[in-house]
Amino acid sequence: MGRSFWLACLLAWATEQQAQPSLFSPLQQGVRGPVYCFLEDSVSSSFYIGGGLIGAYDMPLSPGIVRWDGAEFHNVGCGFEYDCLDTNTSQVLATPVRALEHWQGALYAAGDFQQSVGVSVNFIARWDGVDSLWKPLQNGLSGPVYSLRSYPDGLYAAGWFEYANDTLEVNGLARWDGSTWHKVHDLPKLDPNDINRINDLAFYQGDLYIGGEFGGTNGRLDIAKWDGTAWVDVDGGFLGVFSTVNKLEVHDGLLYVMGSFANYPPYGHPNNPGSGIVTWDGSIWNDLGGGTAGSSNASVYSNVWIRDTLYVSGRFTTIGGVPTGRIARWDGHRGCSLVPPDYFYPDIGPIGVFRDTLVVGGSFTVAGPDSINRVAKWVAGSYVDSCQVFVGVGPEHEDAQEPSGLSLHPNPAEEVVTVSRGGRPLPGVPYVVHDALGRLVGSGRTDVVSTLDVRYLVPGAYAVTVLNSQGAVFGQGRMIKH
Repeated sequence: MGRSFWLACLLAWATEQQAQPSLFSPLQQGVRGPVYCFLEDSVSSSFYIGGGLIGAYDMPLSPGIVRWDGAEFHNVGCGFEYDCLDTNTSQVLATPVRALEHWQGALYAAGDFQQSVGVSVNFIARWDGVDSLWKPLQNGLSGPVYSLRSYPDGLYAAGWFEYANDTLEVNGLARWDGSTWHKVHDLPKLDPNDINRINDLAFYQGDLYIGGEFGGTNGRLDIAKWDGTAWVDVDGGFLGVFSTVNKLEVHDGLLYVMGSFANYPPYGHPNNPGSGIVTWDGSIWNDLGGGTAGSSNASVYSNVWIRDTLYVSGRFTTIGGVPTGRIARWDGHRGCSLVPPDYFYPDIGPIGVFRDTLVVGGSFTVAGPDSINRVAKWVAGSYVDSCQVFVGVGPEHEDAQEPSGLSLHPNPAEEVVTVSRGGRPLPGVPYVVHDALGRLVGSGRTDVVSTLDVRYLVPGAYAVTVLNSQGAVFGQGRMIKH
């Protein structure tokens, strides 16, 4: 009976996987070992992949890091920990690469590793592409590095370390000027009883922000900023036993803050400004349509921008109130899941972009119906994603009206659609149109008789969202274009 039960479960799982769409394609045969970070080099049209990998499946390559040129993998120097071009195929790099960055013509890698071909580099190293050797930055740092950011005055490293070059106390944040390490605004220990655990940094509105897993006086909980005079709190920080800030990103005048925080129990705190992802404009928080609220784990770990659309990945299982397979996007109006729940196995990790194509990495060896080894690119397929705005409608929903009260006439339509709410016309109001894949395909204002032109749309299903004068959603409707 037990054997029959497990065989039935296995068959059910296999059937479910086969029923899922193919949304990603592999990069050759993938890589051997988990992927933790990406870096696109648009100058050389190369894509760097870092992590606990020890090479590609079809060849031994530099441990910890490989380069993808769009067709095949290449080594990047001698990599880390093992000998150059190590042929060992049975191990995973236990001291992975966690961050990659370019600065002044050289490639920098950082993470948990401490040597390259027998040379001590201590958690951070530079490769100039001239030879196969990764070179140390003086005596390196005293602990793991989780973020590298390049700015005109230097390369900034953030992590869980106390010293640079053995004796310079930097407390998790250091600046490299090309020849030596420096403190950054005399950052103190935010918790006098522990090292600073800093995961990322960003400059926003002239201030330097840091985020991570730290507590301190003056409300500096998981996020703090240097205001030009002192390290101060950011609206009291984030509360909760498990709260952490993982990523900071500045885009289009806003600071995006992503992490392992929530505003609901048992892991979050009701006074937090949101769950998983929020924005900060210097004085006010915004929760981006509810963020990852409702997830058993609200964490967001990685992000990338493709034009004006933000893509995020993490441990979350809900985005904007809809189920997700832990990867989603935010287009400025709503959150959408890119894949069905449980699409990746065992887990998705970082996301990046190469030649305007979304790339995902992690520890997964299964992506929906396909066997893919830890790195893949988005091909979309036929999947219609799940969004806060309903985007699927069948012909039986002619003249459909959403619970918000927005009606579209006629529906299906060929040339123009009249918009109303509660029987009242809506002349001169702003609107946006999304297609069945959640892409923004149109925007404008209704005319004096409350109609909008749909002649430019190809036949299919669409969602129409009407906005108020503040840009908030006033009503939503769905339609078919014939």
